[in-house]
Amino acid sequence: MPRVLLPWSFAMLFLLAACGSTDGNTWLIRTNTEEISVSEVGTAWINLDNETRMRFMSGDNPVGDFITALGRKTMVTMEIDNSEYLYSPVIQTMRKSWAMNSAFLAYSDSLSAVARRNITEEDLSNYAELLGSTVWYTSSIGSQRGPDRLPDLPWDVAFAFNSMAAGSTVEIEGVLYTLDSIITAPREMIDETIANTDQFRAFAINSLTESRVDRSLETLKQEALETFVIDSAAVFTYCTLRDSLDNSSEVASWSGGSISAEDLDGIIAFLSLGQSESSQSPVWVSHNLRNHARLLYIAHKYAEEFPDEYSVIEDNSKSFAMDQASDLLFDTRVSDTIVISDSMVSEAYNSLDSVPVLPESRTFESVMVPGAVLDDAMPLMNSDAELMQLGYTGYTEFLSDGSEFLSRPVFLSELPREMDMVLFLLENSDNSWQRPVEVSENSFVFYRLVETIPSHPASLKQLEPSLRRNLHIHLEEQKTVEWMCELEDTYNLQINSDILNDLPSDPSLWSEL
Repeated sequence: MPRVLLPWSFAMLFLLAACGSTDGNTWLIRTNTEEISVSEVGTAWINLDNETRMRFMSGDNPVGDFITALGRKTMVTMEIDNSEYLYSPVIQTMRKSWAMNSAFLAYSDSLSAVARRNITEEDLSNYAELLGSTVWYTSSIGSQRGPDRLPDLPWDVAFAFNSMAAGSTVEIEGVLYTLDSIITAPREMIDETIANTDQFRAFAINSLTESRVDRSLETLKQEALETFVIDSAAVFTYCTLRDSLDNSSEVASWSGGSISAEDLDGIIAFLSLGQSESSQSPVWVSHNLRNHARLLYIAHKYAEEFPDEYSVIEDNSKSFAMDQASDLLFDTRVSDTIVISDSMVSEAYNSLDSVPVLPESRTFESVMVPGAVLDDAMPLMNSDAELMQLGYTGYTEFLSDGSEFLSRPVFLSELPREMDMVLFLLENSDNSWQRPVEVSENSFVFYRLVETIPSHPASLKQLEPSLRRNLHIHLEEQKTVEWMCELEDTYNLQINSDILNDLPSDPSLWSEL
């Protein structure tokens, strides 16, 4: 059968919804162990999200591409099951982390719904009375708190603070509270806010809901950490010499369980999703270990109180795990096998039909100062030594490696408009300091032209990043085709294309056939 590579990334194959269970009368996709009927393919099409469906619709052969993708997804799923990728410790920990986060969000939503329902007219009256006051305080069961809006605190604490002088202490239900400071807005401003009844009610209800949910979650988080202990030595070893730490080594434990080094691998893999890079310092790891224990505790609470809803999360977590296993399998079989050598990059550069011409670029020196010292810095524009010795560095977004003031070569399109209009109109001989430009709120940049680099053909070094990227894409497509062909032979993939002409052109109608 023809083997065609879809014009999408490999990840596209795993965005498809799972096949439905609708009965069908004719097979459309077949492997050596299972068949997918016409009606099941129609149901899968209906279950696509809009973005994925539009990607197929934008192609020349939407139905054929979809059927091919569904067949390939079936093969990859079988390969995952056979290779046990889905059940690897890292993938299973990622699945649990996803379920915990989903349960936390769901529990927060349920707490919000209850808190909102329980807000009374007395609560709104109290909120109006205390509105406009912000406090900083210290309790005997915690560190210093604040700034907190007074009406967002429990009413007994809030009204006590409202009648206390700064520095005073009060005992409420066995807890000592010391009011460190209080700030109150002018009464006329408060009255103006309250006068808009509908707007005030919406604001007060949202604020009370948020603060009450936060207090409930904070109580649960504290309960979760009552017996929680981190092995600092194990965490340090994990961050510095991971290979020297056994997978079973405990990095944290509590009365209800523990977290091993292998578990931590999965936690970090989950936290790294969608991030180009992730810190793994001992402080960062310790913070996330505590957060993991808190999320686990709250997820268990949600599962106890809402077992049916949690079972749905559990089912969805299996689909999440399948997606992650698919990515891991693809990396192992395709992406991680690609090696791009310097000679390949050089050959690609030499094979270009024409070398791109880079537009004119310029380098400049800069000094970035806060608005508070702008008036003091202005008179120093004509004195290099004094302006550059204020203790501030240059515009950090464009600094060249190892320099505090000199930029790398920049193109006209890269600079903020207020700068490019001047810098790229200066004569080459004009190296005077230009008037400062505000590039972000209250941050000003003094700058001057250092060098003009005329338009020129791009060098190998300048094109190397894009050449490597293009080579990787090309090789990934090639290796994906090779891998798909191997899977087709292994699982004997067949597509019953002979019946397509007899089917409605809209695959969403197939589910009813």
